[in-house]
Amino acid sequence: MEVSEAPSIVGPGHNLATTADILRDRFKPLLDEVESLAKRATDAKNALTDGVVSNDNERDGLVALGIEARKMAKRLGETKLATTKPLRDETTETNRFFDTVTVRPETIQSAFETIVGKYNDKKREEARVAAAEVARVAQEEAKRKLEEAAASSHSVLGDVLMQEAADAENRAAVLVNEAITAGSGPTRTSAGTVSATARWKHRITDASKIPLEKLRPYMSLDDLDKFLRAFVAKNKNTVAVPGVEIFEDTKTSFRG
Repeated sequence: MEVSEAPSIVGPGHNLATTADILRDRFKPLLDEVESLAKRATDAKNALTDGVVSNDNERDGLVALGIEARKMAKRLGETKLATTKPLRDETTETNRFFDTVTVRPETIQSAFETIVGKYNDKKREEARVAAAEVARVAQEEAKRKLEEAAASSHSVLGDVLMQEAADAENRAAVLVNEAITAGSGPTRTSAGTVSATARWKHRITDASKIPLEKLRPYMSLDDLDKFLRAFVAKNKNTVAVPGVEIFEDTKTSFRG
């Protein structure tokens, strides 16, 4: 059956079996085997005194159950792989299909954003330069008004000129703020809105010169754990690390 012809089992209000229902029905014999093993394992554990092995017979019984459990887990893993591989293969092929098709419009979008971005950056810079010039002229006008007021020998006229100077200074301050933000907002066009997002990035030029102590506040425990795993794998317990306990973790395994 073609994928496009397969019946859907999802969607609001459907009354078909769920995936879990189908799996429980299909693998009922396996579930029964696991249930039987779990029951026997529980009985064997409960038969121990205080949960401790006290003789070879008890040990051998647990080893046998452990090996049986390992084999069953391996068989379940193989069954899972055989069940999921076709689904994963179909998902992989589906993703590859759409990824291939999506490349073209994404390339168009990226190329045009770059082209329009250069044009917009130029317009933004022109807007900033123009706004800065307007602010400079206003500041000079305010300075001239202030000097004129200070030079006036007429008290009333001096007050009028001083007020004009204060108004000019306020206008200049507003224009300076506008010059700072000029060209930073989105550009609305008849087709859509053009926005620019600036992000600070980094590039490592010499890893040996990076002061790691400065990065400590930004390191998560997961980051530190990864570094420590590499450190311990190489040095084992031959080199101590303050704040870290280095120990050997022994794991027992069964083999039939």
